[in-house]
Amino acid sequence: MKKVLVLFGGVSSEHEVSLVSARSVIQNIPRDRYEVLTLGITKQGEWLLYEGDPEALPEDNWLECGKRTPAVLSPDASHHGLLIFENGAARVEHVDVVFPVLHGKNGEDGTIQGLFQLSQIPYVGCDTESSAICMDKAVTHTLLSAADIEQAHYLWFYADRFDAAPDTIKKKIKARLDFPVFVKPANAGSSV
Repeated sequence: MKKVLVLFGGVSSEHEVSLVSARSVIQNIPRDRYEVLTLGITKQGEWLLYEGDPEALPEDNWLECGKRTPAVLSPDASHHGLLIFENGAARVEHVDVVFPVLHGKNGEDGTIQGLFQLSQIPYVGCDTESSAICMDKAVTHTLLSAADIEQAHYLWFYADRFDAAPDTIKKKIKARLDFPVFVKPANAGSSV
């Protein structure tokens, strides 16, 4: 039976969204075909192998119940999995595939994908470069424009320039896009 590691939580403004998404993913992986391991990352960056009910994930209730053991995904390709720290020692737990359910920074921006590539463990989702490019909406729009690929109209600007001259930015928005508009951070997930 193949082992799937579901990675959730994370040091991100979208930590809570990840918990809800991970619960759904964990509950829908067919247990007759896959063994599921769940690895949570707290808001403070602590990595914990979680053995408990996925219903406890939302609102970080998983931190209060179930078994939680310090663990990390090893970048050493010979490990091909987790290092689990118990009783003053580390043991290796083989993993066949990683299913990252991390939203926002440190999850969708190429950082965790780089670790997966170092570990040589297959994973669900885009590679490091694609993740980094697509996470930053300004970079994505600039590259698509340079390649003459049609896209929704947009205007990106730096927050400090808006702070210094909000009326100038508003005039540019009115001229290029008109109102109403959606304003999103360039390099955070769309749930922000």
